[in-house]
Amino acid sequence: MLARSRRPGFTLIELLVVIAIIAILIALLVPAVQKVREAAARTQCQNNLKQITLGCHAFHDTYKKLPPGSVSGPSYIGTLPFLLPFVEQAPLYNQLTVAAKAGGLRFQDTSVANSQPWYGPGYPASQSRVPIFECPSDPANQAYMWAYIWTDGPANTVRGAYFSQTYNIARSNYGSNAGFIGNSTSASYAPLVGPFYTDSQTTIVGITDGTSNTIFFGETLSDNFKTPDLGTAARGSWMGALNIPSAWGLSAPESSHWYTYSSMHTGIVQFGFGDGSVRGLRQAGTSGATYNTYTYASGMRDGQQYDSSQLE
Repeated sequence: MLARSRRPGFTLIELLVVIAIIAILIALLVPAVQKVREAAARTQCQNNLKQITLGCHAFHDTYKKLPPGSVSGPSYIGTLPFLLPFVEQAPLYNQLTVAAKAGGLRFQDTSVANSQPWYGPGYPASQSRVPIFECPSDPANQAYMWAYIWTDGPANTVRGAYFSQTYNIARSNYGSNAGFIGNSTSASYAPLVGPFYTDSQTTIVGITDGTSNTIFFGETLSDNFKTPDLGTAARGSWMGALNIPSAWGLSAPESSHWYTYSSMHTGIVQFGFGDGSVRGLRQAGTSGATYNTYTYASGMRDGQQYDSSQLE
């Protein structure tokens, strides 16, 4: 005679307990995975800033000056296009020089003029995404872009223009440092000028505060300002000027402005200093120790000591 037996199944209560345990484990695991991803993105962002800054030194070795923060109108080209050959983007740079020969864009040394590249032969090249110019923590799309952001030092202000329709210009999360308000003629602001401003031709020896004490590049989200015709936020482009002043402090992601540095990293904005180091600053308003550190670190010849403990 053959005997048969049946193993008892799960009760409903046991099944619910197992499901609850799995849900708890998932809830614990997801934040950990997110933290690991953000740590990796932050490290990649640091490396981007370092390579961009080192590219400036290579440019300086070649031309005996740093590239400009922006080129005066009508082109408003930014700093990053000049660095393409020095960050392993020579083919893209060559596309721009071919466009220059076509007559719609003059692109040589530190003089770019005649027309904005997105309207001329340089437009196809300006559509090319350059990973080293993008922070991996920023999921922004490519649809809406600022054409240029630049400091008008003599007027003690910052100016910009954005596209009122979709142009597939490739974005950038890294803007060059104009100092407090660029090449201001104000006795108060002039010493706080940064290495990059409109038509600048800064030399390393001209950075009297020292490259280790002076910001070259910083992260920016450019904008969360939803204009009526855009209906969405816009980012800066690597082709157009993205030249940021320090006068208005640092912004948190939810309150970022087109004229301030900001980032998607939790509570911090990262900066590439002139010696190739990358350090972060907590988001600051327009007063306090962090703001003072930020302001003096943005100036290249202010002669002021700042609280380095505010840097991470």
